[in-house]
Amino acid sequence: MELSLIESLAARLRRPDPRLLVGIGDDAAVVRSLPVCVTSVDAVVENVHFRLDHPSFTFADLGWRALAAALSDIAAMGALPGEAYFALGIPGHVGERNALALMEGAEQLARHTGVTIAGGDVVSAPVLFASVTAVGWAHSPEELLTRAGAQPGDLVGVTGRLGARPPRPWPRLAQGRALAGAGVHAMIDLSDGLATDASHLARAGGVRLHVELSQLPLAEGLAEEAGLAEGVAKEERLAGACVAARAGEDYELCFCASADARERVERALHDASGPPVTWIGRVEALADGESPATVFSDERGEPVELHGYEHRW
Repeated sequence: MELSLIESLAARLRRPDPRLLVGIGDDAAVVRSLPVCVTSVDAVVENVHFRLDHPSFTFADLGWRALAAALSDIAAMGALPGEAYFALGIPGHVGERNALALMEGAEQLARHTGVTIAGGDVVSAPVLFASVTAVGWAHSPEELLTRAGAQPGDLVGVTGRLGARPPRPWPRLAQGRALAGAGVHAMIDLSDGLATDASHLARAGGVRLHVELSQLPLAEGLAEEAGLAEGVAKEERLAGACVAARAGEDYELCFCASADARERVERALHDASGPPVTWIGRVEALADGESPATVFSDERGEPVELHGYEHRW
């Protein structure tokens, strides 16, 4: 099965790319590079990130989602998309046809985003998994963003809507580049939920992020499910916002920018044909003895304790 699968994958994934000098079918890939390389590795594992028996599961969606997760990290750095490499673990109950469907889903997203799947590996495994290495590029380190850099007085913004967990998320590659060019101070993609990922920004910057739950942009499906219509009790609205803050796999971007840059950021996202920004909070200096953290508050300013997703060993 291995050789047959590799040959089938090579036939489907091989396509012209002026940056790719040697691709699938040789011992290693060879690409033309820019001065700065950005690399992200992400993995999805059966019964941890997905279940084959879920009613909405498809192998094509899984391939798309696996690549999207890795590319979302590239987007959060503000890098140009480049190549991707897949390591697949295929158990006997999956089979060649389903493995091909998985990679065809990934290739669909690759074509949409200008990414080339340039190689990888296939092995037998007790459960299905896909490990994706995504590579991005930049002309200089100054073009890129990290999680560090949030400053007291900054505004906290997010792209898109939160809580939907779409089966085929879109990595915000063009929007990440636009935000980096607009002078954003720090950025992260929302893979483990706002409650977890915003705290990464706080710790990296040595600051406190204050997020107002009433300002979160909720996914339409989430709003309907929670009954968030006009006249609904504030407690129910708060519950919907809490779900959105904890939900993972939004793959939107959360960032910190100075108040002076507000209009510039909004214009940059508009020009990048991305979803509008929603300003959800502010960055505050730490008081004496205070640790970096994200603080959520309700409409009355009362603190609400929230935690996002975290792997348990």
